Amino acid sequence: MESFFTISNVMTKKLGRKLQDEELKFLQWMYERYTEEQLETELEQTDADALITLNS
Repeated sequence: MESFFTISNVMTKKLGRKLQDEELKFLQWMYERYTEEQLETELEQTDADALITLNS
């Protein structure tokens, strides 16, 4: 997964300007939510894999 620094740089280049403080805060919030959801998904998958292994 890309770092927040990389994502903010990509957005800056796409917009052709520096991000405003509110935009940076929003982007950081989105990034944190995404990473939390990714971690939850990975944990759920690990739990499911463990159950499959136990049931085999």
